[in-house]
Amino acid sequence: MGMKRNRGHLSNKQLAVLDDIFNNGLTEQQALEKHNITTCRYRKWLENGLFEHEINARIDAAIRQSKLVMAHHLPWAAQRLAQLTVSEKDETARKACLDVISLHNDDIAQDIAEVPQPTDEIPPISPEKASRMLAILAEDEETGCSQPITDDTKQKTCPPMAEFSKNPC
Repeated sequence: MGMKRNRGHLSNKQLAVLDDIFNNGLTEQQALEKHNITTCRYRKWLENGLFEHEINARIDAAIRQSKLVMAHHLPWAAQRLAQLTVSEKDETARKACLDVISLHNDDIAQDIAEVPQPTDEIPPISPEKASRMLAILAEDEETGCSQPITDDTKQKTCPPMAEFSKNPC
């Protein structure tokens, strides 16, 4: 009877399958066949939160590791690309220039995406306020006045509709 290692309550078999997938270069199917695991059993493992968490943690670690490798080689790659922009071969120089521009634009786009964008949301208007605004607009159309209508301005500056054709506001 095999002893289980206490590593987050995953069985030795589960850990061996994950090691084969992540460390030994096997596909999921190859690892399952190697350890005599049915796809049904593997699906049940995937439904297990701890197993799924371990997979996600290993994926995150692999992504982080690849980013570190890329960051390590980025200065050399940028320098080489800059050198290629002055290549004697026109096509090579053209492509290098386009790559430099593209990389620069991608960096700018990423910087812009990281900046919080202002929201253009219009705050909701209460039904009472909307009714008042519509009434003002309707009154404005009825009188033909182009200025806001209040009780004072209606009496002093806006003629009745009958007089509007003779003397507009």
